[in-house]
Amino acid sequence: MHAMRRTRGWTKGSAVLAVAGAALLLGAQPVAAQSGACETATSASRIGTQVALSALATGLEYQSMTRGAAWRMADERAPMAIVADPSSHLHALGSYHLARTAVHATCADRASRVQAAWKSAGVAMAIGTVKEVADGYYNGFSAVDLGVDAMGAGYAVAQAYLPVLEKITPSFSVAPRAFLNTRGPRGALVDYSNQTVWLSANVHDLLPSTAAKAWPSPVRLSVGRRAFGGTTPSEYVVGLDLDAARLPGNNPAWVHVKNFLHSVRLPGPALVMSGNGTKSFGLYW
Repeated sequence: MHAMRRTRGWTKGSAVLAVAGAALLLGAQPVAAQSGACETATSASRIGTQVALSALATGLEYQSMTRGAAWRMADERAPMAIVADPSSHLHALGSYHLARTAVHATCADRASRVQAAWKSAGVAMAIGTVKEVADGYYNGFSAVDLGVDAMGAGYAVAQAYLPVLEKITPSFSVAPRAFLNTRGPRGALVDYSNQTVWLSANVHDLLPSTAAKAWPSPVRLSVGRRAFGGTTPSEYVVGLDLDAARLPGNNPAWVHVKNFLHSVRLPGPALVMSGNGTKSFGLYW
């Protein structure tokens, strides 16, 4: 069951990640603006962008699949194994970023921020639901996938209720060797053995003011998991990296790039823990 699930993720994972990456570049708001004056917005163009990108990614995914004779549910007799699969990581990451970008809130007023967050999560879940319904004609409608989508979108909502969670960002990294395969960048999107999904914390902002002086503001502490699928044990990683959002420069195009890179775990020192013991890396991707 787990091996079958991984095959499914090779196409679905790339679609989710493509949507998330494009959404970040085209629709993301500057990270620094989140604590600014009250300005809550629901953008029809932003939502339209998400729908168009999702439709494009889905179309590309289905090119490599055979449509079934009838709509069906997916075979999900081992849901916890499915949740642990690498493709589910990308589901949660993608739905989180869709929820963060489809509707944005740069509002210090908690009630307005929460309202906008629920709208945003609703957009992300609507896109995910349509995608799963369409999957019913291919790999089958997956209730577990939809649940993982809800986890990602739910974290975006939780950030609105608990602003401290804004300092802990789901992020992603891909080792350069993933781009050396025959399929190049497209292959890197589905090369799970070279991908790591992280939670990256801005420690400086989480510490009391007296202790924060000892921790450089641009340096994050990140905890990650690299899942291989099947029976291969996962790797768990703890490391330091640079938060690109703290880089200087306010040109609008550069701010969008920084906001995208804020959700990428840049290479840095790390400890890797697995069934084979613990190893240290001076530069872990």
